[in-house]
Amino acid sequence: MRKARKPLCLLLCAVLLLSMSAAALGANNNYSSWFQTNYDEINKLGLMPASFNGLDLTKNITRGEMCELAVYAFEKATGNDIDMSNETFTGFTDTSEENIVKAHLYGIVNGYEDGSFRPKQLLTRQEFFKLIENFCTAAAFSPKAKDGALNGFADAGSISAWAKEAAQICVSYSYVQGTKLGNGTYLNPKDNASRQEAMTMFLRCYKTIQWFYDENVKSATVVVDQINLNVTVTSISKTMYVCQTGYINVRDSWTTGSTKVGELSYNAAVTVTGITTTTSDGHQWYRIKYNGITAYVRADLLADKKDSPVTPGSGSGSGSGGTVSGSGTASEIANFAMGFVGYSYVWGGSSPSTGFDCSGLMYYVLTQYGYSMKRVANDQMTQGTYVSRSDLQVGDLVFFGYSGYANHVGMYIGGGNFVHASTPSTGVRVNSLDESYYKTRFLCGRRII
Repeated sequence: MRKARKPLCLLLCAVLLLSMSAAALGANNNYSSWFQTNYDEINKLGLMPASFNGLDLTKNITRGEMCELAVYAFEKATGNDIDMSNETFTGFTDTSEENIVKAHLYGIVNGYEDGSFRPKQLLTRQEFFKLIENFCTAAAFSPKAKDGALNGFADAGSISAWAKEAAQICVSYSYVQGTKLGNGTYLNPKDNASRQEAMTMFLRCYKTIQWFYDENVKSATVVVDQINLNVTVTSISKTMYVCQTGYINVRDSWTTGSTKVGELSYNAAVTVTGITTTTSDGHQWYRIKYNGITAYVRADLLADKKDSPVTPGSGSGSGSGGTVSGSGTASEIANFAMGFVGYSYVWGGSSPSTGFDCSGLMYYVLTQYGYSMKRVANDQMTQGTYVSRSDLQVGDLVFFGYSGYANHVGMYIGGGNFVHASTPSTGVRVNSLDESYYKTRFLCGRRII
């Protein structure tokens, strides 16, 4: 009997170790015990993509997997869904996977300069911070970063400059809480993020976005544009060609605030079925056939012949905000900026060929006239001289944000209006400073010109 004790003890130890391992990884043996509550909530909310079932969630997440999570959560929170059949952008050089393309079109992710996306590359935590910020922006939610949000983290100094604002936002909203080690708490910004960590951050962010969208977007009061109610369309039938170099936006109605349904490239043939009377923005629009639907493009963006290029600022750009009155350099620059109305919003974009984000548009416009500009909105707010709202002049930059931190910028064009790269769904457009969203977030003006 004595000889049987040792094998029996070994067997009991093995059973004990296996049971402890199962408890540590969760009931399905593919995630850590700390993730159990989040795992249950994610499934209850329907945020778990089917492809994630059975995956080892303790393993690091790839860029491609992250896009699937992002799109799944974004569409669930906002109710948006892109009709891919109407999109001209169909993929990167190394992938055309639908969720990756959608994440790019929503403005949540970008590829690399060589045109690739690298879907199997692992994601760092600071890259994920930035993605969460983009996720919020894509949903028209502008989160407020608290002053000193990173002060409690021992490794805050190791966060790259491009990710610092995003890290502040993630900490301010408790999307990220850090890891305690000894006497310090660490963000570990350059470490890879695990699938369960990524899912936890998305869960926290999703709940904020869902609340914001329900309160401010889905339940918003619709204001009827009485001027455009009087717009009429005269039927015509002819083929015309895109004369704007680069590409133009195709929309579901005759205003730049309407939904973008696709794009057309330079020299593309277009079947025109009608033309509107002048709308409230001072322009006419062509009614066209586009991928089996009725859509609209700015009338000055089409020509009767091929190879009739126009460029922004030449009087027939993709702008739809009219022209700025007055003379002098400031008015000239403001008119140049207006030439980009209708261009796409692309996070990180700073040229007509790629599209623009808010600070990228200001950077591009002013550097074309010889001004040295910083690239980020909050940094641009340190340039030039301070201007109060009551003293704004054409060409002044206008900044928006919270607690003295600018997360958005545009250019004042007079009459209480400004031109800016707004959101992925609206692109470059004109808005009024008196609109409640901008009125409550206005920080200051800065005179660069």
